[in-house]
Amino acid sequence: MEPAALEKFPSPGKGSGLRCLRRLRPGELLFRAEPFAYVVTKEQLGGVCERCLRRNEHLHRCSQCKVAKYCGKSCQKEAWQDHKQECKCLKSIKPNFPPDSVRLAGRIVFKLLRPSVCLSEKLYSFSDLQSNTEQLSEEMKEGLRHLAQTLQLYLKAEIQDASQLPPAIDFFQIFTKVTCNCFTISNGEMQDVGVGLYPSMSLLNHSCDPNCVIVFEGYQLLLRSIQEIQIGEEDAEKLAGEEHAWKEVKDAVNGVRCPKSKEEWEQVLARCQNLLSSNADRLPDTNIYQLKMLDCAMDACINLGSWEKALNYGSRTLGPYRLYYPGFHPLRAVQLMRVGKLQYSQDMFPQALETLKQAYNIMKVTHGADHSLMQALMELKEQCEAVMRVQ
Repeated sequence: MEPAALEKFPSPGKGSGLRCLRRLRPGELLFRAEPFAYVVTKEQLGGVCERCLRRNEHLHRCSQCKVAKYCGKSCQKEAWQDHKQECKCLKSIKPNFPPDSVRLAGRIVFKLLRPSVCLSEKLYSFSDLQSNTEQLSEEMKEGLRHLAQTLQLYLKAEIQDASQLPPAIDFFQIFTKVTCNCFTISNGEMQDVGVGLYPSMSLLNHSCDPNCVIVFEGYQLLLRSIQEIQIGEEDAEKLAGEEHAWKEVKDAVNGVRCPKSKEEWEQVLARCQNLLSSNADRLPDTNIYQLKMLDCAMDACINLGSWEKALNYGSRTLGPYRLYYPGFHPLRAVQLMRVGKLQYSQDMFPQALETLKQAYNIMKVTHGADHSLMQALMELKEQCEAVMRVQ
């Protein structure tokens, strides 16, 4: 990426924004950002490495706090500067554990207390971040004040007297900035694994017709240009079908909480199958909650090793995904790849190759050739082509 590809500019009515300084082609990397601070979400704790955010079944835990877990010594060593002070804090509040926002705010405090240069502040620094306090309701402000008190108790082992901190470190203001500016970090499968603060990327203004997308490689944020996306659906289409049926499905989907055991996945699948069966004539697959239910059933089948059933549910999602994520969109690319893998597992090689090609055409723009997920896709595509050549 050329450093002069983007610049900060005053955006009328929106504060500051980012704009390009030259003409860009779809798929160009506009910005690569390291986080100012980030943490693994509470739900993923123990399932992914605290440093690289990659999933690993054999993680090694910190011998002190016994909370943080890492792939190995290399990740643990790299993470130590961010973990060493919070380590004492985590240890001191056991068996309690701080909310994600409190743990992230704690890391921000420790970062602000040590002199350091952060690449993610290249265009916009932490001190520049807008807190939009005046737009917050009294109820919201009260909630943030409560979080500030929780942070003070959490940091007690390292910071005995918060009133002695520099004026720039105001716990309440930190939470107002985190609330407005933090990003959910997703892995290659687009599953949420962490939360992080990327100050320069807070300049991005939201659009319903975006010309760029954000994907993650571990904890790094990648901003890529894409073709203009025309939104192809309206709310009426999102909620098509019988209202009482989709409301029941909505409640069921919202009730699923990161299953970890085989038994929990079996319970999730049974609930999904029951609702999908009873709503067969009442909800189209394009209903947004029906689509989430199909995704949930597909995930359950994959975790239980039921590849044929997983493919059945996954195939039903492709039409709705094309509707909701037209043009170049990372979510559609990942879904096509997942379905292509399932087709490959069922020896449906011509269908798999076609699906994987569709995923490739989107992913080369949204993820770029160097992304680990793109490399895994190309490997699978080549395997599929090799099998077809010898058949």
